Amino acid sequence: MGRRRRWIGTTLGALALLLGVGWLGVARRDGPWGPIPGGRLHGRERPCPIEAAPFAAVHAVELEVSPDRPRSVRIWSVVVDDRLFVPGDFLTPMKRWPAQVVADPRVRIRIDGQLYRCRARRVTDPATVEALRRETARKYRIEPDGWAARSEVWWFELGPRLGDMGPQTAPTASSERSRNARPPGGT
Repeated sequence: MGRRRRWIGTTLGALALLLGVGWLGVARRDGPWGPIPGGRLHGRERPCPIEAAPFAAVHAVELEVSPDRPRSVRIWSVVVDDRLFVPGDFLTPMKRWPAQVVADPRVRIRIDGQLYRCRARRVTDPATVEALRRETARKYRIEPDGWAARSEVWWFELGPRLGDMGPQTAPTASSERSRNARPPGGT
């Protein structure tokens, strides 16, 4: 019996050490590791792209929140009307980062290895939320009227930070018209 206990204790100790070392490696890693959140995203930072259509087929992106204490997550992304959106708590309403984004909208997003500094703005317009749900159901092959369609999701639109509104990120005439055509108090 003593030998068995010693073996179990040694095995559990080794497992705990392995998990601890693994957790430290993930915490220091560049960005998230699969579904496990990570830290700061590394890379050459660019202003947030104005045109989002090139990212429509991207399955997942990495989003960094809380610039003072960076934390990054891997999430889905959706493009609607050439605007980039991310779901804040899709299927997992216990996530903390959406509230952190509301408190500080400065985010960074890595798409296909490129790092962009953006500003996140919560979407509250019901028509836009419905369009996002439909596009998400189509893109990720989710039942459009299933449980996911009925769950509350915080959506965020990603756009340029106010200080980045220079020539390389200046909205085009067509994007300004479409932006001005949105209903007051919308997204």
